[in-house]
Amino acid sequence: MPSNIAIVATAVSPAGTNARSSDWARRYPPLLALLVAVFIAIAILPSSLNLPQSNPSTTLEFAPVPPQDDKTPPPPDGNLASLGLAGSSSLTGGGLPGGDSGSGAAPLPPPNGPLQGAKKSSLSKKCVNTPSGPRQTEDPLSPPCVVDFKGDNGGATYLGVDAEEIRILFYFQGNYIYINNCKDPNQVTPDNQYFDAMAEPKPNDHCILRIIRAWQTYFNDRYQTYGRYVHFFAYVSGSETSPEQRKAEAAENFDKVKPFAVIHDDLATENIDSYLDAMAKRGTLVFEASFGRSASFFTKYAPRIWGYFPTQEIIAGLYAGMVCKKTSGLPVAVGQYAGTPQRKYGLVYTTDPDHPELRIFKDLVEAELKSRCGITVEEGTYPSAGWTQDTRYTPRQAQQTMAKFSQDGVTTILWPGGLETNMTRAATSIGYTPEWIIAGDRQMEEDSTGLFQDSTQWQNAFVATTITAQLNARQTPCYMAYREADPNADDSDIQTGCPLYDYLRQLFTGIQVAGPRLTPQAMDKGFHAIPAVRSTDPKVPACFYSAGDYTCVKDAQLERWDPSANSGQGCYRMIEGGQRYTADTWPDGNIDAQYDPATAPCNTYDSGFQQNPGAPNPNNPNGF
Repeated sequence: MPSNIAIVATAVSPAGTNARSSDWARRYPPLLALLVAVFIAIAILPSSLNLPQSNPSTTLEFAPVPPQDDKTPPPPDGNLASLGLAGSSSLTGGGLPGGDSGSGAAPLPPPNGPLQGAKKSSLSKKCVNTPSGPRQTEDPLSPPCVVDFKGDNGGATYLGVDAEEIRILFYFQGNYIYINNCKDPNQVTPDNQYFDAMAEPKPNDHCILRIIRAWQTYFNDRYQTYGRYVHFFAYVSGSETSPEQRKAEAAENFDKVKPFAVIHDDLATENIDSYLDAMAKRGTLVFEASFGRSASFFTKYAPRIWGYFPTQEIIAGLYAGMVCKKTSGLPVAVGQYAGTPQRKYGLVYTTDPDHPELRIFKDLVEAELKSRCGITVEEGTYPSAGWTQDTRYTPRQAQQTMAKFSQDGVTTILWPGGLETNMTRAATSIGYTPEWIIAGDRQMEEDSTGLFQDSTQWQNAFVATTITAQLNARQTPCYMAYREADPNADDSDIQTGCPLYDYLRQLFTGIQVAGPRLTPQAMDKGFHAIPAVRSTDPKVPACFYSAGDYTCVKDAQLERWDPSANSGQGCYRMIEGGQRYTADTWPDGNIDAQYDPATAPCNTYDSGFQQNPGAPNPNNPNGF
C-alpha cells in the first residue's frame, strides 16, 4: 500500500437516517464496528482520521496526503488555450459565439439586490504565458487570459448577480466530525449553520470556512469576473436527509442567499436530487459533484445544471469503445484462456436497490457494445455494491455466477462499475481465471480497493477510467492554487478542500467565458464555444461541451493492476503513461498491446474504501 495515505472513518447518525445513496458516491456507516476497523488500521500504519456520521454500518477509508516534493513541472496547454476570447473593450455581449441553450422547466426569476456589503473585484488579473499564448492561470484547463476589464458589466444581469457581486452557495452535509482531515482535530460541523467567506478571519474558524475563504481569494484574484466579486457562502445541512428536508433547506437557502449558483460537496448525496431540483426550479445554477449522472439530469433545466464528470452515456461510450477496439475479434490476452482466438464475454452487475444508476449504466454499456461491434454477454449479478467487505450478504450469488461462467467457457468478464469482492474470491476458489475488464466509477480504480480483490484474479484486471494521472499531490493545480491563496495552510486543509477545485474551476471558467452580461444563456454560449480538442497530457482531461451536453470530461485512460508494484502491495499501472482517449480514438492492438510494466507508472489515485462487517441474516440465504 502507498505510504502517502490517511485513514478516514465514520460514526453513527441519528436513528432512521438512511446511509445508502443513489449516487455513485461514498456511504459513511456506524461507530461501534468502526472502532474495531480503525484499531486494526492503526496497528498497520500511522494516519489521520475524518469521521462523518451515518447509519448502522461501518466505513474505513484511506485518503491521499501530499508527499514532500515541491518540484513543479511546467503545465501543458489544455482545450481552453485555443478558445478565442475578445479584448475587454469588446466584451459587452452575452457570452461567446455558439451555445446550446435548452428550455428550462420554470421561468427564470428576476435579479435581486446584494445580501450584504459587496467587495469590489480587481479589474486587472495576473495571467501566465504559455506556448499558445497567455492563459488565466497555470492550470491547463483555465481559459485564455483576459487581463483587464473596463466599461459597463450590465449590473444586475441575473439572479444572484449585480454590478459588484456574484453570490455562490456551497451546500455541505452536516453531522460530520473532521479528525485531522482538516488541521483542527475533532472539529464538528455545526449543523444548520451559514458561513460567509467575507467575514473577518478568527483563530477558531471552522475548517469549512477556511477552505471557502481560500478558494474565494484564489479564484477572484486569478479569473476575470468583469468588476464583480464572487462572494462565497456555505450552508451546513442538518443531519436529516429526507427529500422533504432537502427541499425545505433549499427553500431557506434560496431565501437567505439567493445564489447565482450552488455547489454541493460529495458527502451530500442522500436524496440530494431533491435539493438540486428545488434550487434549479428557482433559477439557481447547479454545479454538480456526483459521478455517473444521466444526460437527462442535466437537460431537465438546461442550461442551469453543469457537471464536471461525464454523463453515464459518455462513460458507456468510452468503455464500450475501448472494449470493442481492444478486444473484439482478438485473442484473449491474459488468464487461463490466453491465446484463445475468440473471446466469450460475461458481464457482472449489481441488483443493489440503492444503486439503480448502476443498472441503468449496465444497460447503456450492453447497448453500446451491441451497436458498436456486435458483442453480446452472459449476465451475472451480485446484491450489494460499493463495499470492500459487506458481510450482510453471503457469497452465494458470486459463487453461482462464477461457476456458470466457468462452465460456459466465458473468457472475459466485463464489469461496468459497482465495487464488491466476492466475485474474484469465488472465481479463485474453483480455479477459474478469466480476463477482467472494468469500467471505473471513482472507486473500482482506487489502489486501496484493488488490494481487497483476490490477487490471482486481479493480476488479469484492466480498468478504463476517467481519472487523470495522479503522481504527486504537491504538483497538482489544486495544491498549488490553494497554497498560493494561503501560503500558511495546513496540508490537511488543502487535502479536504481540493475536491472542490474542479467544480470551482468549471464555475469560474463559465463566468469568464460568459462575458460581462452574466446569465445562464451567456455561460452556455461560452462553454459550448470551447473547441473539442483531444488532451495530450495524462494529467489533464479533454474538456469540452458537445451539443446538448453539459459536462466537461470526455476521455479516459486504460490501466492494469500489478500485484508486484509498491513492494508487493500492488497498484494500477497507467498504460502508455496514462495517455487519454475519446470513445473512438483508442489505439489498435489487443488490450495489453501497449502495456509495459517497466515503463507504466502507478497512478496514486485513492480516495477511500468502505467496509460493513455486520453479520449476515441467517434466515435468508442471500443475507438480507
